[in-house]
Amino acid sequence: MYRQCTSEKTAQQQRDFERNMLEMLRSSPYDDISVSDLCRRTGLSRKIFYRLYDSKSDVIYAMIDHAILDSKSYIPDESVGNGGVHSFLGYWREQKTLLDVLRDNQISALLQQQAVLHILREDPEIVRSFGAEDLSKRRDMIVFYISGLFSLVLDWHDRGFDRSIDELSGIIMELLMTPPVKHTKED
Repeated sequence: MYRQCTSEKTAQQQRDFERNMLEMLRSSPYDDISVSDLCRRTGLSRKIFYRLYDSKSDVIYAMIDHAILDSKSYIPDESVGNGGVHSFLGYWREQKTLLDVLRDNQISALLQQQAVLHILREDPEIVRSFGAEDLSKRRDMIVFYISGLFSLVLDWHDRGFDRSIDELSGIIMELLMTPPVKHTKED
């Protein structure tokens, strides 16, 4: 578990650990990186590290959570287009390095997991928008849609962002607005 920062100084230290972990993951597998290596590269002590995190895996969770939080304040340039889905896709396309290291270390599923948890904990407005009276059903719907959305982003990344934001945005909007299974008279 990582700690919520109570000062600007500790928030900066946490971001420094995250930035350096990301850089280290670009050239080394996660298992080859030690807390000591990360502290040395960051220029901060193990004591500071353990004030902020319980383990090195917590740096990954913090990195993902902060990327999700940062996506809310992302302001796209005019090439991305207008609208929430366009902005969402533009932001994650710019997070290519993070998506690369998650894929290369076979931990991309953490992005989906943390996105679902973030929505459930931090976005009551989105949770309510799913409308199901049964809270368990509402949770299932959120898991389904958010996991699917991030699966599309991860697949788009793995294919080298081969579709335009406009094209993928259109597909996402169609999926959100149309039932995925069309019933025929035979059903």
